[in-house]
Amino acid sequence: MLTPAPRRLVLATSFVPLAVIGYLVAALILLVAWRLTTGGLRTVAAGLAAASLLGSLGHAALMLPLYVGSHASGPPDLVVMTSNLRLGHADMGAVGRVALAQHVDVLVLEEVTPAEAASMNGLHNRFRYRAGAPASGAFGTMVFSRYPLSDVARLPITKGTWRMRVHAPTPFWFVGVHTAQPLSKAAAWRSDHAWLLRSVRDLPGPVVLAGDFNATLDHRPMRRLLADGFADADRQANSGWQPTWPGAGDADGALPFGLHLLTLDHVLTRKYSAISTSTYTIPQSDHRALVARLALD
Repeated sequence: MLTPAPRRLVLATSFVPLAVIGYLVAALILLVAWRLTTGGLRTVAAGLAAASLLGSLGHAALMLPLYVGSHASGPPDLVVMTSNLRLGHADMGAVGRVALAQHVDVLVLEEVTPAEAASMNGLHNRFRYRAGAPASGAFGTMVFSRYPLSDVARLPITKGTWRMRVHAPTPFWFVGVHTAQPLSKAAAWRSDHAWLLRSVRDLPGPVVLAGDFNATLDHRPMRRLLADGFADADRQANSGWQPTWPGAGDADGALPFGLHLLTLDHVLTRKYSAISTSTYTIPQSDHRALVARLALD
């Protein structure tokens, strides 16, 4: 997919999966027009209806890997979770309950404010190690791990992105991601993704990226990561379309009220294969949490 430069067209690219519905609606309208018209207009309506049906089939084919294919099975070697806390307003109790119930090994949280960080003491029993830092507004990102962490470094990415070595039974590199969003800061969004790609492409061994990428798989920066050898966990596991934003209707000011339109939160892997992924509503967050269960290749 090509992502056009103007920021509003970048936003439009986010809605590419919904084009399947748009094409079908257009085809239906054109078929009605075909029945009601005569002569040259009837021929034009028939041609446009056929083109709309072909467009719908083409987009459905692009989405097919989300549903069909072979994938890893059995118990996971690693469980990763990401959750955006919506400027520190999200219900941390709900985040903790999901993390414990899903036996999460590494948890990355975005938009962690100092006040929200102070309420995270309940995570200590599960996650003995942490990296990252809280910050005001949308700029705090923290990683919680059951395994020791080393080589922790903050990347020069707008909203707080941290790279580290996780000393699991099979050590791996982990990056907790939060990039700028393209509608208001398109230049920063492109720069953030360029830095992210440069920062991870030469990492040796298994690598996991998780967080709020503020991008769908139809955006060029995500396609570049996939072309560089990373795999999207949703696609690997054939989990179907799992939109993560807007994530909850009870998030004050979160528009358009939890309709679950876009997949902005991702787990990308190299030298792991996804067994399954699932999403969870976090009260007072405008993102759904994403959990990925991974097996080493």
